[in-house]
Amino acid sequence: MSAVAMGVISLIFLWGFNDGVHNTMMRNLQEVIVGSIQIHAKGFFRKPSLQDTLEDVPSLLELLDRMHVQRVAPRLRAFALAAGRETSEGLVVLGVDPRLERTVTRLQEKLDRGRYLEEMDRASCILGQTTARNLGVDVGDEIVLLTEDRYHVLAAEKFRVIGIIASGEMGIDRGLAIIPIRFMQAWLDMGQQISGLVLQLPPERLEAVTAALRQHLDQRFEVLRWYDMYPMMKQWVELENGFYYIFLSIVLVIVAAGIANTVLMSMLDRIHEFGVMMALGCSRLRLAGMIVLESVLLGVAGMAAGCLAGLALVSWFGRHGIDLSAQMDTVSRFYVDPVVHTQIDTDHLLVTLGAVLLAAALAAIWPAVRVARLQPVEAMRHV
Repeated sequence: MSAVAMGVISLIFLWGFNDGVHNTMMRNLQEVIVGSIQIHAKGFFRKPSLQDTLEDVPSLLELLDRMHVQRVAPRLRAFALAAGRETSEGLVVLGVDPRLERTVTRLQEKLDRGRYLEEMDRASCILGQTTARNLGVDVGDEIVLLTEDRYHVLAAEKFRVIGIIASGEMGIDRGLAIIPIRFMQAWLDMGQQISGLVLQLPPERLEAVTAALRQHLDQRFEVLRWYDMYPMMKQWVELENGFYYIFLSIVLVIVAAGIANTVLMSMLDRIHEFGVMMALGCSRLRLAGMIVLESVLLGVAGMAAGCLAGLALVSWFGRHGIDLSAQMDTVSRFYVDPVVHTQIDTDHLLVTLGAVLLAAALAAIWPAVRVARLQPVEAMRHV
């Protein structure tokens, strides 16, 4: 029982650490910049263009309201050349609504200095720290953004830097300028047009809302989940889960070997008793079933103790966290927090417990076969 319990504790804690890291990565990716779902004009994500704007936005917002999706924000996206004091750099200009953007992302929490955008801001911008350093500017300085408007006419504007973001993620810290969407619409002659909508959802609603939107919207729109836009993150999570399943298999072999050894020794110690039972009319199948039941009960008892202890361990570290900041200097670029809070997904917990129970049953097969092959007379003479 102790061996089974220790194996279960180890597996649950490792799954808790693994799921804690992965869930944080996926949550941070969505909450920092991407959102859970983005709705664009068809083909916009692969080839952004100011001409491919989102149509019938009021009807879209009404549909989302009926689906009880409350955290929605508009965005306008363009490419521009930014000029600083002595250098220039190409970047993405992202127009956001300062109030609504706060409901779908946590960009304001990544500010290293300065302040976030406000409703009344006009020609103001926020830069990533790498972009600011490359351009040689800081909070209070000015940059010039040169791009094309909706009609392919060159448009230049001077912006004052009001904030610097230091997220640790290269896609944000370099190559991105965030400006008020209303000013961007006027600057690029866009009217009220936007490039897309960003939605923030709980993980359990992601698939259902995506399916409903794709069912209701026609071919003019594309509805992309976060992992449709950035599949590398999900593939990395699936790859790491694959390694954990390999480790799970190794631990299960060790657990099964321990149970099999215990049951086999117990069976060998009772050969005389088994011979007497067979002589009194007990069937071989019933004896074999008794051995299997003993093994399963042993596994269940160890699994129950290990599950309680493992979940308590995951819960404790889930509240207090595991501080790995000293060993994870650059981990923020992968959207991982330096303090890992353990949490275990229900499916991983059920797979682990089911696998341990299966291993306990399989471990009894050989001892059960040995019992079924006993001859009553020889067994009763065994000492």
